[in-house]
Amino acid sequence: MAEQTRVRRGRGRPPGPPVDQKQRRAQLLDAAEAAIRESGPDVGLADVAAAAGLTRSAVYASFADRNALLTALANRHARLIVERLGAIIGGITDPADQTRAAIDILAGWFEDEPELARALSAHLLPTTPSADGVVVDALTSILTEGFRARGRDEAPAATWAHALVGAISTTIAWWSTTRTVSRSDVVDHLFLLVWSGFAGLG
Repeated sequence: MAEQTRVRRGRGRPPGPPVDQKQRRAQLLDAAEAAIRESGPDVGLADVAAAAGLTRSAVYASFADRNALLTALANRHARLIVERLGAIIGGITDPADQTRAAIDILAGWFEDEPELARALSAHLLPTTPSADGVVVDALTSILTEGFRARGRDEAPAATWAHALVGAISTTIAWWSTTRTVSRSDVVDHLFLLVWSGFAGLG
């Protein structure tokens, strides 16, 4: 009888299976993407919890606050951008064409994901290193290899990478909201600016 009483009160129930935090974070990031695409960049953690079918406490167990969630989501998309960048670099041999294609990849992301771009663009800029490190690190490696291949000093690679990501991201973010010029035009303008710097190094 005593045992039955404990079961009725919930004391005798076995604990549920442990939560896979990595899987839970991925689930919440998927939900955040869906909520932002549907409702815009101002969604809150309650919206994310509802989209995931979870409680807000479950969200807070994985992310300290909304900023932490958006930073993690920005990192996810930064990795996607880097993957596309790697595919382009691997399939194009001309450095000028590689540079223009890389700029176009970022412009394409802003064009294809307007709501996510509005929500995450600030987290992809160099002012938030934890968010932009994936892109900057990849670009630093590309520039370092390029300098080495041409017998140049590789020391400027990291500086150039941060400058390029900052200038290109800021410009594309501006273009995505104003659309005062076409996508091909803004890519061409940025390419000419960036390539003139490369050309100055010979």
